[in-house]
Amino acid sequence: MANNIGSVNFANNYAFPSVKADKSDAAESKHAAAPAAGDSVSIGGSDSVEKTKKKWTVLLYSAADNNLESALVRDVAELESVGSSNNMNLVVQLDRGEKPSSLSGGWEGCKRFYLTQDNDKSTINSPALADLGHVNMSDPKVLSEFIQWGIKEFPAENYMLVMSDHGAGWPGALEDESHGGFASTPDLKSAIADAEKKTGERIDIIGFDACLMASTEVAHELSSVGDFMVASQNVEGGDGWPYSKIFSSKTAEAMKNALDQRFDIAPEDVAMKMVNDSHGFPSISTLAAIDLAKVKDLTAATDKFAQVLMDSSVNKETIKNIAKKTKSWYGFKDQYDFADKLIKEPSIKDEKLKAAAKEMQAALKEAVIAEQHSSAENGAHGLSLEISPSGVKKEGYADLQFAKDTKWDEAMKWLDKP
Repeated sequence: MANNIGSVNFANNYAFPSVKADKSDAAESKHAAAPAAGDSVSIGGSDSVEKTKKKWTVLLYSAADNNLESALVRDVAELESVGSSNNMNLVVQLDRGEKPSSLSGGWEGCKRFYLTQDNDKSTINSPALADLGHVNMSDPKVLSEFIQWGIKEFPAENYMLVMSDHGAGWPGALEDESHGGFASTPDLKSAIADAEKKTGERIDIIGFDACLMASTEVAHELSSVGDFMVASQNVEGGDGWPYSKIFSSKTAEAMKNALDQRFDIAPEDVAMKMVNDSHGFPSISTLAAIDLAKVKDLTAATDKFAQVLMDSSVNKETIKNIAKKTKSWYGFKDQYDFADKLIKEPSIKDEKLKAAAKEMQAALKEAVIAEQHSSAENGAHGLSLEISPSGVKKEGYADLQFAKDTKWDEAMKWLDKP
């Protein structure tokens, strides 16, 4: 399986080595002050000033109106240790509930920030560009509006969207307790698609600082609205907190340093770097970077396998037992491990079925461009799948684009028949 831990070196991995930064460029790019009205980026809705396009804009959508509030506020404060630069914008929408912690002033509601650099990792000191009051962060319209605002106010050559909150696998992510909201995976797609339609700009990297989101169903859903996806198969965090820092200050610092040296950072390299930097971090036991352009081939291979499985005379109990033994997280099973166990099962004599499983494995290897997991998570290969008759019968599965485009749910229901 593709595993690129340690393979990404920002200092040696870019397309324009002939472009040199002189001392004045380097000094100018060290830190960027918050843009103010009348500067190259407007604040307060002014469109009178032409905006300067940077290399990267990172859009952090932090839905902290739930029991992750303290952790997510600290996450934003930590990213300030890096801050924006003349080549990279770090922009945040942070929502807190009606009873927030005392951190960073204890304000409630939703604010937008342009992150400036400081060394205080406990308090958000960056300027608030907008106070939106109480909003429902699980509403696709709210997510779309944030993306549109970030792209309009902070134009760049590349965009990364990181959604930080609870995740539940293919059922979705982004819990908002005050509004009783939770965004489905189709909701996430519709928000990003709406923003692209209205801005003409595509998201290069879609990151999930959330549990269980590295699934084939999620990747297929988002393959039409992004180029790369970074997510975890497992829950994240320790001591009961499903939390981590996928976009860590380490990654942000490496990005900024490379940009200051005038290296052109390709989205693929950034996605791989995010995975690499998570290796050994206690709260991230699994993480993978997915090339969303390759997901169509994975979907086709999975669809073919589903049809071959239904046409096979294989013993259904054997398939069910293989699924039970497959590496899993809260019921979501590693797709590659499932195929591997089926291929190696001596009682299965159907070579056509095994060949289809091998094709599915090969497509997985192509789609997963970087993957890391702790020793406790052996059997992880980057993408999970709902390999359960009861799972595909759950509310919402039939609404997934993956269910509409493949026979996977039909195959799982077939498996459940006597």
